[in-house]
Amino acid sequence: MLLAQQKYINGAAEYLLFMWQMEDLLRAVHFDLEALNGFITTYASSEQEHQQEKQWYEQMIRNMRSERIEQRGHLSELEELMVELTYLHQTLLKVTKQTDYIALYEAAKPNMEAYSSKGKGFGTNEVEMCLQALYGLLVLRLKRETISEETQRAMDSFSALMAALSKAYFQMKQGDQQAALN
Repeated sequence: MLLAQQKYINGAAEYLLFMWQMEDLLRAVHFDLEALNGFITTYASSEQEHQQEKQWYEQMIRNMRSERIEQRGHLSELEELMVELTYLHQTLLKVTKQTDYIALYEAAKPNMEAYSSKGKGFGTNEVEMCLQALYGLLVLRLKRETISEETQRAMDSFSALMAALSKAYFQMKQGDQQAALN
């Protein structure tokens, strides 16, 4: 199974973060597929898996180029997923009023407000802002930077909210599949 497929199964939020990282990785290597061989070898356990992953990256490069996002931006499929998550987020809060989700949201809300007040351009909505914050945390960890306790607590609240949203998204998609079978 492709790494991207595993990430998608693990959750929509985790998949988005992974895909953003892969977009940035491709940009960092200037879309040189051969530069990824060592990276792919770290997780592909067989030559067949290695070739499948390489083909996946090759397709991603083609998609990024055709969508003209070589410098910045995200693939349209990722933007669509973000829209779906945002709608689901609003539905869980305002339509179905899921109490467990609302509790996670209320715990994360002050952190979202604090994060938002620290700068501009941190997402167009709460879901995107949480995911961008978590992506920023990932980048800081990759750089081996120190993370304050306050920041870690805020990120934990974002992570819990996004995990619940991802779970609800998976359940929604399962329902879509069941409806299609009827």
